[in-house]
Amino acid sequence: MTAKKLAEKYIEDLNIPEMKLKEIEDMSDYYYFSYFHPTETYVGQGYIFINKSDGRFFIYDSGNNDPKTDFIEKIEIEKITRKIFPEFDIRKSYDIKINRILRKMSLIEKLLELDFVYTTPEIVGNDIFRIPKPYTQELFEKRLNQLPCEFSNVTAEKISIISSLNKLKKIVEFTISEHIETIKANRVERAKDIDFQTSW
Repeated sequence: MTAKKLAEKYIEDLNIPEMKLKEIEDMSDYYYFSYFHPTETYVGQGYIFINKSDGRFFIYDSGNNDPKTDFIEKIEIEKITRKIFPEFDIRKSYDIKINRILRKMSLIEKLLELDFVYTTPEIVGNDIFRIPKPYTQELFEKRLNQLPCEFSNVTAEKISIISSLNKLKKIVEFTISEHIETIKANRVERAKDIDFQTSW
């Protein structure tokens, strides 16, 4: 199926009568489009790119002022990171397992720059709220003292940056796996032990 046919099917699957394709660019490696309704105004839809090499969609909302540049940069980052992790997908989040550290402070400094967070459950009445909290240097040091050490739900961009640390001197050895979001109870009476655990 051609990229244009994929775009037409995407619009058809919206199930909105009379929605039309607006083709912006048809390049050798990607197809760039949007859509519109001839008589009605829809708010929020932005631009969509189809990567022709594998048919993946990259969807942007209307708040992104330069989606083309963002898309091209993401594809380039993905190409570089796939040299290490062949199945790497820039659209996804990952769990990272750090297995060996050769230069600990260099790694911690980069992790601090990347604004890693963990979430802790806090109970208010019968409700459970999950509050994101920033890592400190002390907490990184404590966790990285025990290997392997895992961090969950890390963006693909951050994974790429961490992998680039090893370009000049090897700093860290790690593996990644696709993050699978689990639904946790938000009420005390429905919660199990796992719902009260910190997500690192």
